[in-house]
Amino acid sequence: MTDVVTKGPSERANHRLLAWSGALGGVIGLGTAIAVLRDHDPGDSQLSLLSAPLPAWIALLLVIAWGVVLPFISWRWHRVVDEHEREAYRDGSVAGFYVLSIGAPVWWFLWRGGMAPPVDPVAMFIAPLASCGIVWIWRKYR
Repeated sequence: MTDVVTKGPSERANHRLLAWSGALGGVIGLGTAIAVLRDHDPGDSQLSLLSAPLPAWIALLLVIAWGVVLPFISWRWHRVVDEHEREAYRDGSVAGFYVLSIGAPVWWFLWRGGMAPPVDPVAMFIAPLASCGIVWIWRKYR
């Protein structure tokens, strides 16, 4: 006899909102890539998806997606998660905060002392997100 585990409404909503968040990230990345590649000069060897100019209308759509839609998804997610996931998220957020609040000044001082390249804002954005995600996954699934 096989036990079929059914997920409750809260867990289904949690997974649905995480999927929406991932899909939104995919749309943002795809929209950015298409806009940059469309305007890219094939003779130009310097192509950066993270710093190339974007058409204003694409930039505004991406701002709405990141600044309005993503916070709404996040707000809904916080309303449906259980205590265990909330604690995992909290611990990940604290780790991300420390990575940024310690890492950025350390990098900045090293750069000022001539021992490191200039502070990269993209790296300073990704580092706390990555550490938050790693801690969240570790706390959630261990």
